Amino acid sequence: MSESKASNNTVVLVIAVIVIVLLGGFIYWYKTSAPEPELAPPPPVATPAPVAPMPQPKPAPEPEPEPEVEPEPAPPAAEVEPPEPKVELPPLDSSDEFVGEQLKPEIDAPLLGLIVPEEVVRKTVRAVIGVSDNRLVNQYRPVMSPLPTMKVVETTSGPDAEYRLTDDNFKRYERHLKLMESIEPATLAGMYQEMAPIFNEAYAEQGLEGDFKEVALNAINNMLATPEVNKPLTLQRPAVMYTFADPKLEALPDPQKLMLRIGPENRKRVKAYLEELKVELEKVD
Repeated sequence: MSESKASNNTVVLVIAVIVIVLLGGFIYWYKTSAPEPELAPPPPVATPAPVAPMPQPKPAPEPEPEPEVEPEPAPPAAEVEPPEPKVELPPLDSSDEFVGEQLKPEIDAPLLGLIVPEEVVRKTVRAVIGVSDNRLVNQYRPVMSPLPTMKVVETTSGPDAEYRLTDDNFKRYERHLKLMESIEPATLAGMYQEMAPIFNEAYAEQGLEGDFKEVALNAINNMLATPEVNKPLTLQRPAVMYTFADPKLEALPDPQKLMLRIGPENRKRVKAYLEELKVELEKVD
C-alpha cells in the first residue's frame, strides 16, 4: 500500500472515532438529565424459524488450458549473392591489352592471331560504321584478310569472259567463321555492355553523336538484308576487279556483295549468328 493511501485511511478512522465519542456523550447526558418513564413490558417476540440456507450452485468447472502451440520456425533467410565487381575500364588509348585479356578465355590462340592487336576498338568502330553506311572499310581492318586470294574458274572465254567462284574460295573464310562462332552471341553482347563506354568514346572521336550500339544494330540489319541467290554466281572482269555479271547483284551494297561471295553455307552461318547477336544486343542497356 502506498503512503498516500495509508494516510487517507487514518483520517477516516479518526473522524469515525470522534463521531462515536460525541454520540456516546450525548446519550450519556440525555440519560442523566431526565427520569425515564415506566414502560409496559414488551410483548414476547416470536422467534422466526430458522431458514434453511439456499444451496449454493456448484462452481462451473474451469476449462482445461489449451495446449501451447509452438511457433513454426522462421524460414531461413535467402542468401543474397554479392554483386559482381564492376569492371574498371582502361583509357581508350591503352585498351588493346584489356580487350586481349577479355578475348583470351573465349578464343583459341591460333584464331586469336586473326585479330589485329593494335587499336582494336577504334578499328572495330570504323568497320562497323562503314557497314552501317553500306560500305566496306579497306584500311584499318580489325581482322586479317582471308588467305589465299580469291579463287575462280573461267566458264567462258573471250572479251566477255565469265568466271565462277569455286568451293575452295568459300573455304578461305572457315577460320574467320570459327573465330566468330567461338564467342557465343550472349557473351559477346555482355562484353560489349562492359566496354560500351570506350566504344562510345571511339565513336565520338569520329565526330558522331549517339549510342554506338544503335550503329552496330543497323550494320547487322544491313548484313541480314542480303538477298538469297540460289544459283551459281557469275563474275566478269572488265578491269582489274571482278564484278557480278548480274546488274542487280552488282548494284547491291558492298557488305551484301561480300556476303554473297563467301558462299551460301557460310552465309547461313553468318546470318544465324547475327540474328542471335541482334537479339542479345537489343537487351543491352
